[in-house]
Amino acid sequence: MADDTEATTQFADAHSPVGESVEKVDGWGLVTGNARYTDDVPTADALAGRILRSPHAHAHIVSIDTAAAEAIPGVKAVITHEDVPEKHITRTGFPYPAPAPFDERVLNETVRFVGEPVAAVAARTADAAERAINTIDVEYDVRAPVFDAEAAMEPGAPTIHPAVYENEQKGADPERNVVCEARHEEGDIDAGFDEADTVVEREYETQVVQHLPLEVNTSIAWIDERERLVLRTTTQVSHICRDTIARAFDLNRTDVRVIKPRVGGGFGVRQDVLPNQFLSAALALETGEKVRLRNERSEDLHVSQTRHAQDVTVKTGVREDGTITAMHVDVTSNTGAYGCHGFAVLSNSAHEPMSLYPCENRLFTGRAVYTNVTPGGAMRGYGAVQGTFGIESHMDEVADAIDMNPVELRRRNLVQAGDESFEPEFSESKRLLESVGVGDCLDRVCAAVDWDGGPDEPDEERYRRGYGVALSMAKSGVPNSEFARAHITLETDGTLTVRVGIGDTGQGSETVMAQLAAGVFGLDVDSVHVKADDTDATPWDNGAYASSTTYVSGNATEKAARALAAQVRDLAAERFDVPADAIEFVEGEIRLPSGESLTLGQFAEEAFIGETGPKRRLTASGRHFTALSPKPFAAQLAVVDVDTETGEFEVVRLANAVDCGTVINPEGARGQVVGGAVMGLGQTVSEAITHDADGVPEHRGLRDYEVIHAPDLPDLDVELVETHEPTGPFGAKSVGEVSVLGPAPAVANAIDDAVGVRITDLPITPAKVWDAIGEEP
Repeated sequence: MADDTEATTQFADAHSPVGESVEKVDGWGLVTGNARYTDDVPTADALAGRILRSPHAHAHIVSIDTAAAEAIPGVKAVITHEDVPEKHITRTGFPYPAPAPFDERVLNETVRFVGEPVAAVAARTADAAERAINTIDVEYDVRAPVFDAEAAMEPGAPTIHPAVYENEQKGADPERNVVCEARHEEGDIDAGFDEADTVVEREYETQVVQHLPLEVNTSIAWIDERERLVLRTTTQVSHICRDTIARAFDLNRTDVRVIKPRVGGGFGVRQDVLPNQFLSAALALETGEKVRLRNERSEDLHVSQTRHAQDVTVKTGVREDGTITAMHVDVTSNTGAYGCHGFAVLSNSAHEPMSLYPCENRLFTGRAVYTNVTPGGAMRGYGAVQGTFGIESHMDEVADAIDMNPVELRRRNLVQAGDESFEPEFSESKRLLESVGVGDCLDRVCAAVDWDGGPDEPDEERYRRGYGVALSMAKSGVPNSEFARAHITLETDGTLTVRVGIGDTGQGSETVMAQLAAGVFGLDVDSVHVKADDTDATPWDNGAYASSTTYVSGNATEKAARALAAQVRDLAAERFDVPADAIEFVEGEIRLPSGESLTLGQFAEEAFIGETGPKRRLTASGRHFTALSPKPFAAQLAVVDVDTETGEFEVVRLANAVDCGTVINPEGARGQVVGGAVMGLGQTVSEAITHDADGVPEHRGLRDYEVIHAPDLPDLDVELVETHEPTGPFGAKSVGEVSVLGPAPAVANAIDDAVGVRITDLPITPAKVWDAIGEEP
């Protein structure tokens, strides 16, 4: 596989759509309503699926009586933990074996959070299914729950997973509810603190939030004419979903097919194989009929994976000149009822944000902890949101402690090209950073708001204006983990058919794949058809997560296109007796050094007919697997007005500058930056999933879950700072997650700049600001 890590250094030529804001290839269907999401596919013949959920946060199921439910006319199946395989699974959407404990079953005999599935029903009508659910009699042995991660580790706390599970993680201590522990040190942390003139330490807290994609989770499962299990479902990971379902039910992988229609947003919640996918599959296998299982919005809000709540303690040693001598970040992560993504999210919390400041002495320690709340999972920003809030808030506090401008402190310590990222040894074989535009990003946002001139005060004296800056670093896929393959065919009409396993979840991946393939052949995007929605028809790809689409799947697509282009050049060179490297592809034509040309369609048709040699179908493949994960960077600067008489505040402007390497589609990239910034602002100022004393979620639906609304958005500036990543397709890196990381610390820093109070726990609310103002001497 030597070619898999080969650097891609070629730039787009003048005839390439790479770098142009082309329209999305699926745009017409989306704006006209003709695009079909899972829930849009007619299923008049499908059984209605319904789930009985636990009312308790922690309980053992003593017995389940399903006789009355089974007697209801139209009910075809009622399944409980007694009817599903005993095999332990993880819903974590990584290839097997995932970096997570296999600590749950399709249906569990012990329930560990309110809303966990207890039983599932399939019936001829939704009414019959609802009545059946309501007649199931469950006897519970209710046990003491624990909701706080620190409390869960205390002696005497209830043990949430007392039984042995599979794939135990490093540092696991089930008796203390510890899923895993992490430690990574470079240099000598104690010596680093001894060298410091000042040491600053503070704890920061982040909350549980939900992804809330517009589309709710829906699965339709059936047994096809070849006795294969088929799922049409809302997913980011078609191939992993297929493999995980097959393993859970002891099926051959070839006996499972996953079809992914349009997806109405993912943001990580669809990276995992969700309970409704396992249960729709179980009901289809039980009945032999088609089953439709759709979550209500309240179910998605309460029982789908969330962002992990974390406590992040940052301790920094610094000299009087601003040089950081040591940094220790300690994280306690609440992973909820099951350990999916516990280790990986925990690791990301420190490694990405700590890489921005490459001091000689760095230490990360942390642990993920079981509690009786909804499981944490993958969510846009994947741990780095939490760590960035802590570290970037802390950087301003360090600057204040030595009486230095916070931008100047960052500039003096900032990562540069040639530095190494702060990564565990198993993560990457090459940690050297080659494309680093974070300094330029910082300069751009500071210039945009005139940082040096300082904020103009609002007209009314009761208001104070503040500036706050934050830097961030993300990744381009999971190193040493992700694999992508692409197949490309040159059709006899001169168009390209690209088959990739990466599914579009709204981020424009199919458009980018089309641009990359078209860019190699000098075609327009309309001449490329991308097929990416069916495991039977597409090659393996890990899926759309970890900002891997452009870098990992895009590299595979570009390699396939270049392999096909080389094949065409070689054949043309043989036919016309010219050097292969002298042949150009321009606007759908093969152009020879003599100035003669013929269309790609003519050439492909002649090759297929066998007019000038053996009959050929012009196809090629490309693959990409790498130990590398180039880093995109961002700087974000918030302008905030604070009412000193009430604590109310308004984010009036958020300037964003992002380095994502070569920009493949500028408008698409800007859309990703804006989307990430808005999602980050929502977590910053309003969103939170809270529970009552019994672990019951306190939000009934979107009416009382405070998502940020369009009228509340600030002015959003977006600048794309181009660098060239030598290992990326046409020099590109990722862009999907980096802008979600900075809004929280930027706003916190701006409020401190305005009124001199530091909010260390999210969300930042007027009440917290007012209380902090009142505590000031």
